[in-house]
Amino acid sequence: MDLLRPFFMEDYLEGSRFTARYNLGESGGRPVTVGELLTGSGVSQTQAADVFLSTLLRDSPNWGRADLRDLVAAMHPGTTRDNVLITTGTSEALLLLFRQLRPRKVALAWPAFQLLYELPMQQGAQVVRLPVRWDARGVPSVDGAEWLDVLAREQPDAVIINNPHNPSGLVLDAKLLDAVARWADAAGATVIGDEHYRFLSSEDAVLGASVYRPGSRTFVTGSFIKCLGCPGLRIGWCVGDTAMLSRMQNEKNYTTHTVNPVTEWISYEVLKDLHSPALTHAREEWMKNRRTLAAFLERSRGVYGIAPTGGLVTCIGVRGASEPRDFEARLSALSAEGVFVLPLSAMEAGSPEGTHPLERGHGFRLGLGMAADRFPEALEAIERATTR
Repeated sequence: MDLLRPFFMEDYLEGSRFTARYNLGESGGRPVTVGELLTGSGVSQTQAADVFLSTLLRDSPNWGRADLRDLVAAMHPGTTRDNVLITTGTSEALLLLFRQLRPRKVALAWPAFQLLYELPMQQGAQVVRLPVRWDARGVPSVDGAEWLDVLAREQPDAVIINNPHNPSGLVLDAKLLDAVARWADAAGATVIGDEHYRFLSSEDAVLGASVYRPGSRTFVTGSFIKCLGCPGLRIGWCVGDTAMLSRMQNEKNYTTHTVNPVTEWISYEVLKDLHSPALTHAREEWMKNRRTLAAFLERSRGVYGIAPTGGLVTCIGVRGASEPRDFEARLSALSAEGVFVLPLSAMEAGSPEGTHPLERGHGFRLGLGMAADRFPEALEAIERATTR
């Protein structure tokens, strides 16, 4: 693998994530404490203290705790614990998976989270862009027929499905996902699902649909850490073919080796009840912030777009800022108001051929991971900054 380029988004986020008055640049939920997470998962403070203080700081099982793997398997019908590898976040799962797959050509929705294309690209893979487009109101969409035409023409050997999609907030249509899966079966391609926001992808169900299908050519990576506001927990998983996971686990022995036992214990407590107060509250806050954002965008004179269908991010355009100089001036005004957002350029979004300002990268990713009682205040700061 060639040397990895700078992770542009992370470098940008690190500059203000701990200091901004209104941090709307992150892609995760409002940060919670260990106590909030555990008590919200049905663990009393006394029990939490007893377990924490008595936990042996030894290696966990190489594949992850068996009972934790059982819980992850239960979220992916057709699997058992043998189809689950616990990892230190989804980043590690994707790194290990791409190193084993070594695809020659990778197709994915564009714009995209850098890690999803950077890892295969630095192994020599060609990246095929499946376009996400925006209309005049800033509503994102994909053209399923266009995607299938691109796949048929380019013949990638791997298709990455990031669903819900970061940064557009789209939840991909089930018919399109089925059509992509059928194409992959016929072409002998591998489907890789990045489902970090699965817990926030449906208003009706705790778990949204998964692209996972039993077999040797479908893999899914996932976690709950963004949805529940605990990215510091660094827990993730990969679900798929046992033989492939075994090769990944062997390489994992040379890196993080095992996930620490405290993290695995907390994760087990979180996942043992998908209707716990912790998950319920996270979903309620997500839906409330979506409603707040939708109402704000209906009346805003400074920005435009829509609330995400799924996940905790969406792309926002700035009215009257179709040129780079104008957009940079608005970013400076946002910063002066204490608002921190992620410009789409930090995700390498934008093309001179784009027909919409957001397709040319003249916009920003907005995160909804703020306490619901403060979110309106942050949005009003955006309005002040963009209507001066």
